[in-house]
Amino acid sequence: ETTPLAGSSAGAIVCAVIASGNSMEHALQMTKVLAEDCRVRGTAFRLGALLRDVLNRFLPDDAHIRSNGRVRVAITQLFWRPRGLLVDQFDSKEDLVNALFTSSFIPGYLAPRPATMFRNRLCIDGGLTLFMPPTSASETVRVCAFPASRLGLRGIGISPDCNPENRATPRQLFNWALEPAADYILDKLFELGYLDAAVWAEQNPVDLIVKDESGPALN
Repeated sequence: ETTPLAGSSAGAIVCAVIASGNSMEHALQMTKVLAEDCRVRGTAFRLGALLRDVLNRFLPDDAHIRSNGRVRVAITQLFWRPRGLLVDQFDSKEDLVNALFTSSFIPGYLAPRPATMFRNRLCIDGGLTLFMPPTSASETVRVCAFPASRLGLRGIGISPDCNPENRATPRQLFNWALEPAADYILDKLFELGYLDAAVWAEQNPVDLIVKDESGPALN
């Protein structure tokens, strides 16, 4: 309940879900609700409104309190030049949802506009400037849904590289990020994520990486 977390885009949503106390199984079910709506009615220009609705229904009323000081949400501020910002204090649940929405805002995709306003700043997806935002911990376990080696990313702990056989290609994963896959594929990706984490945990005994009693952080 105290492990520092940080993320951008979908990673920020996962961090908020963890901090809220919800289970990953429940998160998977809500993901399927969102995915089904997108498959039936389309994704482009309407994903943003649907995402807000799902987050408001899924996150508890005190989600912002649970996230304060623990979750860092990365966003990209556009002016005067693009730069990454980390938000870790939230005034309300609505403020938290707005931060998650902004962190996930792919220009022209979540809504029919090139950017979104967050706290009177014009912003877009946090992953463009802070793909792996830092946590407040001295040791951080970095998690990536894409094969890190194929993208030239270093220092990634948990990714499809942990179980590289018979995995989806980066192109397939990017396509699914924009147009949701069928439920049976979502179930498989969910299962593979756990297997990747298990491989990492076996190769990295926690007593060898934890330097203090607060434990490693997740990113």
